[in-house]
Amino acid sequence: MIDWRSEIQRMTEAKAQVRTADVESLWRCETPRPPASPERVEEVARRLGHRIDPEYASFLLQADGWPALMQDVDLFGTSELLGSPMTMARELVKTLEPDELAGSRLDPESLLPIALSTTTVDFFVMPVPQTNDPAPVIWIAGAEVERYSSFGEFFRAMIQENLSEADDLRSQQDG
Repeated sequence: MIDWRSEIQRMTEAKAQVRTADVESLWRCETPRPPASPERVEEVARRLGHRIDPEYASFLLQADGWPALMQDVDLFGTSELLGSPMTMARELVKTLEPDELAGSRLDPESLLPIALSTTTVDFFVMPVPQTNDPAPVIWIAGAEVERYSSFGEFFRAMIQENLSEADDLRSQQDG
């Protein structure tokens, strides 16, 4: 099982580096929300009509979403999973070209949006889990950008994206 406290601390430290390097305040740097209760996660699964990936569910029990997880991408918590951000993300899924869906082996009806950019067409989805095995996270921006083998891998990649962003911002200051 993933040690989410440790991973959340690593992300918090990466976000602090972005905040320090972002002298022009390009990006929001927010903290994770307080944990969701097990009952709330169960309620979300019941209302969605399917299970939530075990790694994502365990994350929600430590942080009920994270606004501006990476640049302007908000990682959904339970309120977003049941609210208008989910509706917007589902509409974005519907805009994918049939060839793109076929090439990525994606069924729009079995995708759970988990994160959405507030300013671009970037969003992240997970196939609805059929087993207890971790589901992949797929980054889409008009087409598939990247596929992570699990929610944990996705989260760790977002830590690296933030560290890279901090490095890029520092380089721009120095250049």
